[in-house]
Amino acid sequence: MNLSGPEKEYHSQEFKGINLQNEHFESKTFTSCTFEKCSFRESTFLRCKFQDCKFRHCDLSLITLKECSFKNTLFENSQVVGVNWVDTNLAQMKYVFTRPVDFVGCVLNHSTFMEVNLKGIMITKCVAKDVSFEGADLSHANCTFTDFADSRFLHTNLTETDFTDATNYSIAANTNILRKTKFSLPEAMSLLYSLDIVLKE
Repeated sequence: MNLSGPEKEYHSQEFKGINLQNEHFESKTFTSCTFEKCSFRESTFLRCKFQDCKFRHCDLSLITLKECSFKNTLFENSQVVGVNWVDTNLAQMKYVFTRPVDFVGCVLNHSTFMEVNLKGIMITKCVAKDVSFEGADLSHANCTFTDFADSRFLHTNLTETDFTDATNYSIAANTNILRKTKFSLPEAMSLLYSLDIVLKE
């Protein structure tokens, strides 16, 4: 199947080992498609739709997702570095029953989720260094076992978010929404650093 061709609709297709870097894809719809060991590094996706798709062991670093929409799409063991998710439907979507995306075992470094709706999604067993979550809704999300070194949380909704066994996060208790948020020791001690208190051993 030629992704660079004029086809606009792809249903239940399996793409393996495709290397299409610095390509441009416009107004394409992918439904129940699987991408295995593909590279779309630095490619542009414009007004594309992904529904019930899976990306496994793919390189999606520095891709552009202008006006793209996602529904029930899984990224697994993939490089998704330097991606601006603000340009996607995650910024406007009011979903209830289906999550747009999930990330399992991925590298998400230097990406932006500022003010997007991430309610209930999975960001588990990932490396998410220097990622922007300012103003995002991460409530009810599964963020377990993920490394959040140098990532930014500010006015982020973390209601019932699960950070069990997550590491290196810096979350100020007074500038984020923390309600029944789950943390594990000793990492949870970092929450105290933002408070105007004196700790004594």
